[in-house]
Amino acid sequence: MFTTVGNRGTMHLGLCLRVLILATLTVPIRAAQPAQETFTLTVPDGPTSTLSGSSVSLLCELSPIFNVEPMEVRWYRSSNSHSPALLYKDHKIQEAPMDPQYRGRVSLTGGMERGIVSLTLERVTLEDRGEYVCQVISKQWYEKASVFLTVNVTGSEPVLSVAEARGGGGQVNVTCSSEGWSPQPKLTWRNKDGAEIRNGQGVLNTSDSHGLVSVSNWLLYASSYSNWLACTVSLSEEVKREGRILPHIYTAPTAVPGVSKEAFIVTLILLVLSLVIICALCSVILWKRRGSMWSSSQKSRNRSDQTELGQRPAETENLIEGAENTVQTPTEQRAAGKDVNLEDWHQVKRFKENIILDEKTAHPAIRVTQGKQRAQYVKEKDTEKSSRTHLHVFSKESFSSGQHYWEVKVKDSSTEKLSWYVGVARENVERRPTVPLTPQNGFWILSYDKEKGFHVSTDPQPPITVAELTIVGVFLDCYRHTLSFYHVDTESLLYTFTDVKTSNYFPLLSPGQRDKYTIRII
Repeated sequence: MFTTVGNRGTMHLGLCLRVLILATLTVPIRAAQPAQETFTLTVPDGPTSTLSGSSVSLLCELSPIFNVEPMEVRWYRSSNSHSPALLYKDHKIQEAPMDPQYRGRVSLTGGMERGIVSLTLERVTLEDRGEYVCQVISKQWYEKASVFLTVNVTGSEPVLSVAEARGGGGQVNVTCSSEGWSPQPKLTWRNKDGAEIRNGQGVLNTSDSHGLVSVSNWLLYASSYSNWLACTVSLSEEVKREGRILPHIYTAPTAVPGVSKEAFIVTLILLVLSLVIICALCSVILWKRRGSMWSSSQKSRNRSDQTELGQRPAETENLIEGAENTVQTPTEQRAAGKDVNLEDWHQVKRFKENIILDEKTAHPAIRVTQGKQRAQYVKEKDTEKSSRTHLHVFSKESFSSGQHYWEVKVKDSSTEKLSWYVGVARENVERRPTVPLTPQNGFWILSYDKEKGFHVSTDPQPPITVAELTIVGVFLDCYRHTLSFYHVDTESLLYTFTDVKTSNYFPLLSPGQRDKYTIRII
């Protein structure tokens, strides 16, 4: 009996020991397993597009959601992993080994505590386009994904021309061309009713050294005096440019039936030349007759004078004949186009040109957009204030000769602009903010300030009385060395700088720093 009880006790004791040992071995093994930190990255399926000069966010986030602040985040170009566009490590953005072209233009946005590590890129240029890699690294895991950025650049307005089609038949050959686009745009023909015209000819696309695309296409169309034809070049429905033309060639009618047009034109030219020669001969004969009459009259007067004064007639005749052989010549010959009345705005406007801004020369607080013809003030960062230059942007073009006119829209009807200035500067001017913007320092500008009003950059600054100004016309005359500003709304002259002398002129403009409304070249 006791043996049975003892055996049962022993069995229970052994079972308890087994359970205890198993629990002891299991607990530390589970505690030693690492926390699960595997994750994936979610990025856009297609490319991300933006306009040149604007800001863009390249989206990238973790799934499932983690707090990314203790981890490492690296954004880099697929072709340059050693110099990242942005490196976040040890709870801060690292200055090295960051690619210098992205310094001051990139940041992480979206909320790292929520697993969002999107890259925001400001003041986008055409060189920023391409593939970007988002990489997130933890102690146990890492993952990466690619985002492709495309940069849209709006090209020039289409230029249309009309030529006679081979074979005639009442048709003309209309050509449309535009340049400076990115990526490759779409070219569309439409009639005056807005209906698209299908063209069997392929569009010719060419790229320059900067990757900007030029397009051209031609179309056979029925000649018309009234039904205009439109050519549209576009990247999207919002980003497009259009040109229009009347598809007609003026030809002079043939005067004689059965005579070819070429023969008629040659005959007409010969007739005009004959009339010119006859008129010239008549003018010479008439001039000689008047000169002879004047000479005879003058000789008679001189003889009578000589008789009274006791002079010899022969000597006086020699003096008169020498005067007749002297031909008066102009003191200065001006080339065509140089004689421009600065008071007449309509004469000046004939020299209008398309000015493009150079965003590489822009102050860090200026954003250049809309085909590099619009400038806007954006808030400066504290790190940039210590090395600030004057707040303006130069044009890509420079002028050393000729006459040039451009217009700047400084105010919209719905907004109130608080400050701005426009004008020209000489090459290699001093750009420190302590240097005044005066002609002595190579700046000739028209400025506006809400409190001071309109004034020019002379010392002292004479005020210019203008009630309201929306568009400023700027006319640079390199022949006269003058710079004139015009009130385009009233077609009147505001002010003219004289003695504007330098070897190279650069147009410039500033949107001011008191508001964020844009000014633009039109």
